[in-house]
Amino acid sequence: MKAFRYKARSSYGATVDGVVEANTLDEAVSQLKDDGYIVSSIEPASGEHDIDLRIGGKKTKEKTLSVMCSQFAIILEAGLPIVRTLELVAGQTEDKTLKEILSNVADDVAAGYELASSFEKYGNHLPTTFIESIRAGEQSGNLSLVFNRLAEFYRKQSETKGKVKSAMMYPTFILIVAVIVVGVIMIFAVPTFKTTFESMGSELPLPTKIMIGASEFLTKWWWVIILLIGGIYGGIQLLKRQNEKFRLKWSQLGTKVPVLGKITIMSSGAQYASTMSVMMTAGLSVPQAVDVTSRTIGNYYMGSKLAEIVPDLEAGKPLGESLASTEAYPKLVTEMTGVGEETGELEHTLQVVSDYYDFEVQEATARAIGLMEPLTICFLALIVGVILLAVYLPMFSIYGDFNSTL
Repeated sequence: MKAFRYKARSSYGATVDGVVEANTLDEAVSQLKDDGYIVSSIEPASGEHDIDLRIGGKKTKEKTLSVMCSQFAIILEAGLPIVRTLELVAGQTEDKTLKEILSNVADDVAAGYELASSFEKYGNHLPTTFIESIRAGEQSGNLSLVFNRLAEFYRKQSETKGKVKSAMMYPTFILIVAVIVVGVIMIFAVPTFKTTFESMGSELPLPTKIMIGASEFLTKWWWVIILLIGGIYGGIQLLKRQNEKFRLKWSQLGTKVPVLGKITIMSSGAQYASTMSVMMTAGLSVPQAVDVTSRTIGNYYMGSKLAEIVPDLEAGKPLGESLASTEAYPKLVTEMTGVGEETGELEHTLQVVSDYYDFEVQEATARAIGLMEPLTICFLALIVGVILLAVYLPMFSIYGDFNSTL
């Protein structure tokens, strides 16, 4: 690709200049027009700009993004230029991948490239919400405000995930211990009892035979079980990547599972409301905000339903009415969206909805986990009880035979 330096006016009336990459001059102009710019001048840059896709690694954590966005907001409000801001934030971050991204972006912006385009180029593991918010902030001239909202947005996400993870630690620990205990009993203890029972020469009860058969199967074919579980998981993941219909049906199934399905729907409602609020603050139009938000929803089915209403919004249909037509999102979300549109307070209304559903998701998750703990303990007690019964039944039978001979 070739680099072209341009001067243009954004849809907000701000004068901008920068560098755009395209194969031809006409393609560069067309790309700028698609982004909402009115081009006043454009010419080839002094040299081509190579795209660097070396950055990899895991997805940046929400807590790290929150701290970084907060630093951006503070420094920009102090009046420092964006290049110097990038350098300062890069010097303060401890995340090596993020530090390299910021350094590369600083070099790009100093050469005249747009901030959002540079983040998109180097930060391939940064969230879509982050990049599109910055793009809108650049066009509207509200970068510091956008970074403030992003800092709050990622802080809330980090806190919510942290609470869920903390609540999940105890039941997860119990499940792991249960699997280990049952495995040790079935693989190591039961074969010892089998030898003892066989030496007594008496007929074994049915529960004991079933237990010994299960133990022999696990001891001999444990690797088949592991391969089967791995194969099923791998097959599902492969189908989700290659088959659109399967991926849609699978994610839709996740919204219908008892207890967890309701949490998934409420979580998607919270993601929709919080992301839309940030996008509206950044200055995106409603169709653009919905398009970006649909790509950030955790459940693919819920995100697809949201993406389906973009053409209706572009045709002028109200957001609340369009959202209600999907029949996927909670009624409170659709009604409050409609109220926000009618009162002209959509951004604030969505923020209120986001706060409400964030709380509801935490409460529902806590209740589900609270229910899971006793159920897990009861299940473990049942398994151990069955094993003990299968072990003691032959002993009772032998004792009865012994008494009958006296």
